[in-house]
Amino acid sequence: MRITRSLISAALALLAGVALSLTTAPAAQAGCSSAVSGSYNWDGTISTHVRGTSCSTRSAHLTVSGNENCCTPFWVKIERQLWGSYGWLTTNTQVKSTLWSGYIELNTATVPSRPSDGSERFHACWGVGSSQPGSWDCGPWVS
Repeated sequence: MRITRSLISAALALLAGVALSLTTAPAAQAGCSSAVSGSYNWDGTISTHVRGTSCSTRSAHLTVSGNENCCTPFWVKIERQLWGSYGWLTTNTQVKSTLWSGYIELNTATVPSRPSDGSERFHACWGVGSSQPGSWDCGPWVS
């Protein structure tokens, strides 16, 4: 195969395209891991917030720092609600738990964020218990 100027140009263009996509990918992902303003819920050593400001999904993030409640699993939950003819209806929920530890960083799986579905809102919640909590401590609803 003979290397020509057009083959070199094509290879350089391909290389530049790959390099550009690699450098912009983290920036695009950063918006999906950003905290949604106004969603924080803080209670001493435990806090939650909704993540995903510029993407089509949302998740909940739990942080536990220096908690002394030994041995009880911590739970975190994200809920998505849509406005309908009967008011707000919960359409999507993701829950995750972890065993007790003095320091925890935990994210739920994602729920969709599709404003084209209508008015939507989200909140992040936390709870403790050996099974899913019967009551949750939830932060404010955010869009």
